[in-house]
Amino acid sequence: MKRTAAGLLAVSVVLAACAGAAGPGATRSPGASGEEGGIERPSGDAPILTVRHEGGMLPVQLQVAELPTFVLLGDGRVIMHGMQTLEFPGPALPALIERALTPAGVELVLDAIGGTGLFTTDLDTRGAQNFVADGLDTVFTLDAGGDVVTVRVYGLGTLDPTAGAPPGMDSGEWEAYRTLYELNDALTMLETWLPADAWEAEGWQPLEPEAFRLYVRDVTGEPVEGGDLPEQVREWPTGDDPAGFGEAAAGFDDGTRCGAVENDLAATWLAELHAANQMTLWTDDGERRFMVRARPLLPGEAATCPELPGS
Repeated sequence: MKRTAAGLLAVSVVLAACAGAAGPGATRSPGASGEEGGIERPSGDAPILTVRHEGGMLPVQLQVAELPTFVLLGDGRVIMHGMQTLEFPGPALPALIERALTPAGVELVLDAIGGTGLFTTDLDTRGAQNFVADGLDTVFTLDAGGDVVTVRVYGLGTLDPTAGAPPGMDSGEWEAYRTLYELNDALTMLETWLPADAWEAEGWQPLEPEAFRLYVRDVTGEPVEGGDLPEQVREWPTGDDPAGFGEAAAGFDDGTRCGAVENDLAATWLAELHAANQMTLWTDDGERRFMVRARPLLPGEAATCPELPGS
């Protein structure tokens, strides 16, 4: 669904007004960052707000590569998806961008979230299931005011928020759906309603991951995906045996293995993945072929391979 200029303006006005109200849970106390009078919140690499997608019909191979769509960290950094190319095969790594808010800028975002009135306790709104099958959950996780609150909404963006409540969806749930739609839009367009002095510096910068979770599968002898597209094969960049990389990945039934790389290994893989695309395969002897799916680890995320939900 396309955003309209009028719609974005309305969201900006609403959230700018909310920014003058009390924040999440109306809790005001010295912040974890040390700013007196601020909303209590984590500091450093710990996330204050994360927005991610879950569920739907995504195969496990795509689920493991999913990244949050929005992250606000305790030190004020905002991480989002950057411009994604439409070429095929696409790049091996997603484009991620970051920009830092001032402590006052973080307060404005938290005040706006609190102004929605939806983050005082856990919430799960699923009215869109009456109209949309196999949709995704959009999950907002907020750590502020001394509480961690999870707000989950099904099928966000699949219903027209400018229309009235559809039949079978009560007005309260519809209003929550509309509010979360507007909030989600506004979070991806912070610069349209935050003042310039809410930012530490001008402009978004590319985020270079410092760790990765790598999912490796032996595809020797399998047909090359992409039909007539030329196969790209690169040398396995490290001295280990790719067949023994990491450990068997939970939730897979095709021999996929998972391992996390940090520090020098992560730097090696960063350069390697920048030179690769989604169809690239790796070999260590010219005969065996291995597919690698990389999940960049964001600041504060553990360098481990967690089990998938439901595995």
